[in-house]
Amino acid sequence: MAASLKTPDLAEEFLLEDFNLIGRSQDATIRLTDNGVSRQHATIRRDGRLYWLADLGSANGSFVNEVAISTARALRHGDRLQFGTSVFVFDNDDSDHTRDLSSQTQVLRTVALPVKTVKATLLVGDLRNFTQISSQLTAEEVAAMLREWYADCEAILKPRGAIIDKFIGDGVFAYWPSNDEESRARATEAARLLSMPETSISPTRKWLRDNLGTEVYCHVGLNVGEVALGAMGRGVNTAVGEAVNVTFRIES
Repeated sequence: MAASLKTPDLAEEFLLEDFNLIGRSQDATIRLTDNGVSRQHATIRRDGRLYWLADLGSANGSFVNEVAISTARALRHGDRLQFGTSVFVFDNDDSDHTRDLSSQTQVLRTVALPVKTVKATLLVGDLRNFTQISSQLTAEEVAAMLREWYADCEAILKPRGAIIDKFIGDGVFAYWPSNDEESRARATEAARLLSMPETSISPTRKWLRDNLGTEVYCHVGLNVGEVALGAMGRGVNTAVGEAVNVTFRIES
């Protein structure tokens, strides 16, 4: 069965789809009538057996277990989520998956998972003026544009050997675990394609261009440097380090 968000008193439950937009807008996937919640507040996206929560630059932030998230967060069964004053518990009743995650947690507590330092090629992409553009759209259209943007990223990055570390609302962070000439060339080509609106397969972006005269551009930052690769506390592989922080600053 599908994962869901439940209120702590179990009075209300929202079944999660592959892509979910959370907000006050009438056509949000999960609509919350809470003044502390933005129109387009956050998204929950399914990727394989994981569900990722990302904040969309909301006014009051999104919290997991009382900690504000700044990047996309992989959710675990029992996590407590808060948007405004609305609180939910993440329920993933895939028992096999839950057992797998519990086993991983035990391993993490007893054995340090291997973390290696490598020289990597890093890419951060971000849709420019996303908040301003999304204000012209319904929540359903915003959700469609984000789904299509993620599809664009996967279609461009994965065939060029990139590992997509995470989607962060309207942004993406990916890397190549090498800084050799081929990896740098692939990253440069991917950056060029991401930044060209005409390469997008997004019907929503085409509609914005044709009907509102609004072009949605992607800004991209590239960098090379040493990063630590491994499972950092939650059993999910990621890249961390100062070079990653610098890449985000380059993009911004």
